[in-house]
Amino acid sequence: MLSWLLHRSKIFMVLFLLLVIVGVYTFTALPQRELPETALNIGSITTVYPGASVETVERTVTNPIEAQLQSIDGIEEFTSSSSAGFTSIIVTVAEEKDKAEVISNVRQAVAEVARRFPDGVQTPNVREIENNTPLVSYHLTADDSETLMPLYREMQRWKDEVEGLQGVANVVVKGVTDEQITLAIESELLAEKGLILPDILTAIEDELEPTPLGKQEVDGTIFQLRIEQERKVEALGEVLVGQDNDGNPVYLRDVGSIEMESKKQEDIVTYDGKPSISFTAFVMQGEDIPAVDQRVKDKIEELSSSLPVEVELVDYYSQANMVKDIFEGLFVSLAIAVVAVIVITSLGLTISGAIVVALAVPLSVLFGLIPLPFADVDLNQISIIGLIIALGILVDDSIVVNDNIQRRYQLGDQALNGTINGVKEIWTSIVTSTLAIVFTFLPLVFLSGGNGAFIRALPTVLITTILASTIVALLFVPMMRFLFYKKQKGTKKSQNGLLGKPFDRLADFYANKVLSVVGRRPGVISIIGLLCTTAIFGLIALTPFEFFPSADREEVTIDVTLPIGTTLEDTYDTLEDMANLIQEDPGVYETSIFAGTGLPQLFNSSLDQSGDYTGQIVARVDRENQTAQGLISEWTETLRDQFPQAIVFLETIEQGPPTGAPVTVTIKGPEMVELISLRDRIKQQIEGLGTELVVDNIGKPEPTILYVPNRERLADANVTLDQVSQRIRLATDGIPLGSFEDGLHQYDMKVYIDRMQQEDVDLGQLQLMKSGEQGPEPVSLTEFLTSEDSETLQRIAHIDGERAIVLRAFPGEIENLEEEVTEIVEEERQSLEDDRYTMTLGGENDNQNSFFAEITVLFTIVIFLVYLLIAFQFNSLTMPFLVLVAVYLAIAGAILGLFVTQTPISFLAVMGMVSLTGIVVRNSIVLIEFIEQRKQEGIDQLTAVMEAGQARIRPIILTAVTSIVALIPIAVSGDALFTPLAVTIISGILFSTLLTLIIVPALYLVVTKNK
Repeated sequence: MLSWLLHRSKIFMVLFLLLVIVGVYTFTALPQRELPETALNIGSITTVYPGASVETVERTVTNPIEAQLQSIDGIEEFTSSSSAGFTSIIVTVAEEKDKAEVISNVRQAVAEVARRFPDGVQTPNVREIENNTPLVSYHLTADDSETLMPLYREMQRWKDEVEGLQGVANVVVKGVTDEQITLAIESELLAEKGLILPDILTAIEDELEPTPLGKQEVDGTIFQLRIEQERKVEALGEVLVGQDNDGNPVYLRDVGSIEMESKKQEDIVTYDGKPSISFTAFVMQGEDIPAVDQRVKDKIEELSSSLPVEVELVDYYSQANMVKDIFEGLFVSLAIAVVAVIVITSLGLTISGAIVVALAVPLSVLFGLIPLPFADVDLNQISIIGLIIALGILVDDSIVVNDNIQRRYQLGDQALNGTINGVKEIWTSIVTSTLAIVFTFLPLVFLSGGNGAFIRALPTVLITTILASTIVALLFVPMMRFLFYKKQKGTKKSQNGLLGKPFDRLADFYANKVLSVVGRRPGVISIIGLLCTTAIFGLIALTPFEFFPSADREEVTIDVTLPIGTTLEDTYDTLEDMANLIQEDPGVYETSIFAGTGLPQLFNSSLDQSGDYTGQIVARVDRENQTAQGLISEWTETLRDQFPQAIVFLETIEQGPPTGAPVTVTIKGPEMVELISLRDRIKQQIEGLGTELVVDNIGKPEPTILYVPNRERLADANVTLDQVSQRIRLATDGIPLGSFEDGLHQYDMKVYIDRMQQEDVDLGQLQLMKSGEQGPEPVSLTEFLTSEDSETLQRIAHIDGERAIVLRAFPGEIENLEEEVTEIVEEERQSLEDDRYTMTLGGENDNQNSFFAEITVLFTIVIFLVYLLIAFQFNSLTMPFLVLVAVYLAIAGAILGLFVTQTPISFLAVMGMVSLTGIVVRNSIVLIEFIEQRKQEGIDQLTAVMEAGQARIRPIILTAVTSIVALIPIAVSGDALFTPLAVTIISGILFSTLLTLIIVPALYLVVTKNK
């Protein structure tokens, strides 16, 4: 077969050229982004019930929806939060289920239960949640907020235009509010005219939505009939609402006023102290970041021409700029690695061999890129790092094949026979070692959860490129060597590269000196080597740990939660004071304030719970004078001391999937009073440990004015509680009255009677009509109600339909927080007398433990698969143990490298250790395979070991050095995410290679001594 291929080498070269073109096209077509996309298997159900209390929302909306969700197949978990006038339910879909189908079933179930909701509950909104990331964000600033307020409609136009661009998912605008039409009715005027509110509402509805007239045929022509309507806000005052007691017409303007006013503001945004509007566009999943970014920027440049001259547009954030910076650094590292690999191989190979190996490198990379679109892998930090790691591995096959073909030429074989024999002797080891690498990385593709989705690109790229390199090594390299040899007219000169002679002397020294000593004391050397290696594992306790490191970015976000009841304006004032204080740090050059709902998901940060009393500050540091972590360390305690009434939490971007609190405690049970009591006891004990912060998902009670009805007087006056409640709401919050369209814009409408500010409600000024001897007569609400100050829960949370409070604890300087909290929870658990209440531990530490448990299982599977693979190759149950010794040595070397450099053991460091399994077994396989071949030729055991060492030390050293050199640029780059990975692999390969050359031959001699 190989002979047939070699005689058609030129034809196959054309095929390789075609694949190169396809690979180049694939590379240019792959979308680029900062980090891999992680799909979210969740959906949301949001429902608005205006004016309803927390308990009412829970009872009438949340509970019925959750009862329906219980019977839907495919839902892994659902959680809810019921708050005043609003409920939000998050549905998590099981990974093995089709998300769209499950959410469709949820939508149908919710629509069915919504038919039984009370009047006033708005239609629930059910949607799939996509993990769309921010693409660009702008600030529109001015010297005063009055300049920005009229820009709401302009921002809506921008929003519509940008959302219409290809690749844009949605746009979020913060810092400016819409206008609404307010109808302020006066009860005295209504009574004077002899009208009641329903008359007013009916008249307005009839005016805005008259009965359609349909069509009419006249003289053979069909005409559409319609009544001309006045579409100006001012014209609403001329709406006829009834007749007074004398039969005179009464217009809306006769009983109240019509005003255009801003809606309640949800956010106050400033940029560097100036009032601002935040405009943020999000990109759809699967889109190329630079391409969509350019579309948005072109559109924003076009739209900004219409802005007033006093408004400045500031480019605040661009993911494309970050992607550009990241890729420039990674591509430089990749280019350095390619050049370094070529230089290293040229030092130890012939000129023709170095050229062949140099060509094999880009071919393998380009061929390996072709399957990536089908595996849903794009170009991101993880996939590029995968290519760099693969670069050091994929060259191994070509070096080994090239070196063995060259050895056959030096032994006297001609072009065809030398090529065929060179490949025949080595192809089994090449295929076995390649399969070992594939078996190593394949289980990582199936890692579950966000960590699995985050890392999936790495094993995928490694598998495809390594498979491609094997094809290149077994087909392209032999063809090229065959063609080169024929052009050299069969020369047999030994051209072993620039360091050919030193390599020859090293091979002689290793075989004749080192291995001869090993042959005399194989048992002693094996025991000493394994004991020293085992002792290295103890360094784990002295090596720092960091699951995902903080990114080396400029931004630090400051989350602030003030006491419930704090107004939005007071919240902003506090945030402004904090921003002014932190700007005293010489390393801070810019601050932004987002009071209210917080950041629009920028910098991997958002508020779990938000309201008028919450907000976020973004501080950007000059990394020449300050670091993000340095700012956090220096200012956290200062801000908490200066603002003791606020819960303050500083954080920076963490490289990796979203994480939660290190430790969580979930308390479930039926009664909120008992749940709150348990929460308070546990929270107090956890805070007593000296934790940095302990928060929960329901917060402190909200200040409330409680109206206590006198039911006897209500009954005597024939007045219902609903009439009283509606009267108060008409005076305070108003009642929605549909919408009004003036031909250009659509405005929401609200109606009030005797409007009052909510903080100045006076029941004595509000009246209802009660039955009297002389007929209906007005009576003050103080006749029916008394008011008192109280507190009410701001939200009630559920998990799977059961009430639950979740405590989140952040350790600060505490190292064993999980153990301490476990003891607290166990004590509380034992004291519980009601088995309806449960407590469970969780959190990011638990997620990390689950990850390491899963990795342990996968690593065990990997070792088993590699063992079986080698067992089949050597037809032996003991030989695989010799090969797997290299894995043990490599992991020990990785730990040693992390300890010496004090690089944290992290998520990617663990990935590096798993990766070493597939990387380092190759040397052992190649070495033992040659020994077995020589023994089959009748050579004694020690001589076979020595000859194998002499023949294989060159490719073993070259492959190890090329792998190490390829990763050096990453190891010295200082990248917090990838440095641990590079250090792990470099130190593992270095340590394993050195000891494999000694311990593996020693163990081989011990194991096969009696055979």
